[in-house]
Amino acid sequence: LGMAHEIRNPLGGIRGSAQLLRQEITSSSHQEYLDVVISEVDRIDRLVKSMMDLARPLDLKIEPTNIHKVLEEILMLEKDTLTRKKGRFEQIYDPSLPPIEADEDQLKQVFLNLIKNAIEASRKGGKIQIVTRVSSGYAIKAASSPIPQQNIVVEIIDSGNGMDEPTQKKLFTPFHTTKSKGSGLGLPISLKIVEDHHGKIKITSEKGLGTTVQVFLPIRQR
Repeated sequence: LGMAHEIRNPLGGIRGSAQLLRQEITSSSHQEYLDVVISEVDRIDRLVKSMMDLARPLDLKIEPTNIHKVLEEILMLEKDTLTRKKGRFEQIYDPSLPPIEADEDQLKQVFLNLIKNAIEASRKGGKIQIVTRVSSGYAIKAASSPIPQQNIVVEIIDSGNGMDEPTQKKLFTPFHTTKSKGSGLGLPISLKIVEDHHGKIKITSEKGLGTTVQVFLPIRQR
């Protein structure tokens, strides 16, 4: 974390100097060069901030959370992107699902990232299923309690090209990405948030057949 701060401080100086220069220079082509400097500095700053997020413990604001409300807000944001690919979301929700104890904003970050990934992976005209249910096959047993935690599971199922086994093994490795503009930090940060909620992410995929992401979250925090 200390090293990250040492990087961010001079970045602020570089950005400020580039902005001042841009105001002084009248040549539009030179201004464009400085726009590139500013945008690239911002990109490095976002990357360093993501690294800091991965390293520092999260300060979760735990409250009763309606997981369907979280999901619907993300789907509303991303619907147009999927529509442009002539695709659609299919929600298969369990209406009897109880509220969970979670940090709503942090979970939004998780599901925004996972749903964006599913959209990118989807074929044109593909369907993305969002399924919620009480998990019967996975429970966390805490050292402080002899009773295993009951969990809900959210499944995000795309019908894209899927992934081979070597790619799957590297999914949660920081900075590993198959995207030209990806940082490789989206999934590691999502995993950290879910694990800080005492949950788990499980990804199963088969080349040519699509990917299923399962997010397990406890109904009550320990």
